[in-house]
Amino acid sequence: MAIAPSRLGQLVQQHWSSDDGLIRQLRELGLVAADARDEDLKNTFARARQEHAQFPAGMEMFNSPNERVRVFLEPYLTQEGRRWAAPLRSLHEPWWVRLFRRRR
Repeated sequence: MAIAPSRLGQLVQQHWSSDDGLIRQLRELGLVAADARDEDLKNTFARARQEHAQFPAGMEMFNSPNERVRVFLEPYLTQEGRRWAAPLRSLHEPWWVRLFRRRR
């Protein structure tokens, strides 16, 4: 079964080529807990890549590693991170709601 897309998954996809860059973005946006260790976050990225590599040929489309990371990051996400991780719903949030949250 495919994993539904999320706003967090889109962010991960944009920064997928650099673990350090992805961690920096997650922290700057307040999506992961301040006490989450970089090593633990990098391990979630590695798990997603490993799981994706184990899918049989032709089945990879059902397991996008950027969305799989969202699932593995769950224990480290802040409340805002959980909003970004909400499948489908996070994609349709009005821009003004995101702006309001940033100012708080």
